Amino acid sequence: MNSDDDVSVHSSHLRQNPSDDSSSPYYLHPSDNPGALLVSEIFVGNNYIAWSRAIIIALTVKNKAAFIDGSILAPPADQRVLHTAWLRANNLVLSWLMNSISKEIRSSLLYVASAVDLWNELKTRYLRSDGPRVFHLEKSLSSITQGSLTITEYFSSFKTLWDEYLNYRPFPTCSCGKMASCTCNLFDFLLMRQQSDYVLKFLVGLNDSYASIRSQLLLCSPLPSMAKVFSLLIQEESQRELNNSVDHETHALLVKQVNHQPKFLKEKSKRSSLYCTHYGYNGHTVEKCFQLHGYPPGWTGPKGKRYSPTVNAAISNEEVYITNSNENQKFSLTHEEFTKLLALANSNPSLPQTNLTPAVNLATSHFSGPISKEDDWDCS
Repeated sequence: MNSDDDVSVHSSHLRQNPSDDSSSPYYLHPSDNPGALLVSEIFVGNNYIAWSRAIIIALTVKNKAAFIDGSILAPPADQRVLHTAWLRANNLVLSWLMNSISKEIRSSLLYVASAVDLWNELKTRYLRSDGPRVFHLEKSLSSITQGSLTITEYFSSFKTLWDEYLNYRPFPTCSCGKMASCTCNLFDFLLMRQQSDYVLKFLVGLNDSYASIRSQLLLCSPLPSMAKVFSLLIQEESQRELNNSVDHETHALLVKQVNHQPKFLKEKSKRSSLYCTHYGYNGHTVEKCFQLHGYPPGWTGPKGKRYSPTVNAAISNEEVYITNSNENQKFSLTHEEFTKLLALANSNPSLPQTNLTPAVNLATSHFSGPISKEDDWDCS
């Protein structure tokens, strides 16, 4: 290849538009719209740290971060193709930055010529001195508590403060190159201490209801990572929600069972809370005592003074258990035996009347049909 060919290739290369090269920062994708909103967070003045971080990430994805960090400056005007490509890409980035700034601040930046100048202007104006901000962050990290927040909500609030704090207090790096030959693992020790502070500050703000699991975590040496701590707390929170749900369902079921129990059981429960002060019996009050005030017309049940309760009966599956408290006896009857006993007692008037408690009457209704009127005695 002769010299004329070299000049021709060089001239062709200069004339080539870098905007057509997808790997070049000058490349403009068809979807790159000057009116697009690059980030969701609008810059309002007091959120410079979060906003600038979001902008850098977005521009890196677009391969345009070089237009704000000063890596690509405006080429000479005599390099027409390159200058035009730079101008188009610069104005695109400038438009994206303007769109993400509030109107009140944007009005003072309308005549900034390049994206890097706009970026430096905002940095000079709004990147505050780290002293007051670090003080505020230290105070917030020391006072933040979970309160009524869930574990996820509390962790998000805490991590936002912690990340901003680390932005002002970044981990130191070695600039002399001697750290690479260090054998004492000082760097790993400092990193571990920073992570321990991270976990400890987070655990301090937890509610006292998590005191048990917090104590277990503090006994670990070294402390678990924040990811592990968060995972364990989420599991604990989920378990508590499950237990609370089961407790509520059980309580609702018990209430439903009480509300839907048979009417005669409700009546017995109601009568068992009444007490006659004249004869000392349950089931009625002295104002409704038949023995004192007379029996109602048509009363067919037994009459006369009732003896002190000595015989008690209780139902268990298909048997009736009868206890004689005076003689300390206890025996059980089957359904058939209990029916015969009642029939014998009712057919022989010479047998002494036995005071059966409401539990015996309940057994009678369980095995022999509806409860008899005898169950409505009042001191008879």
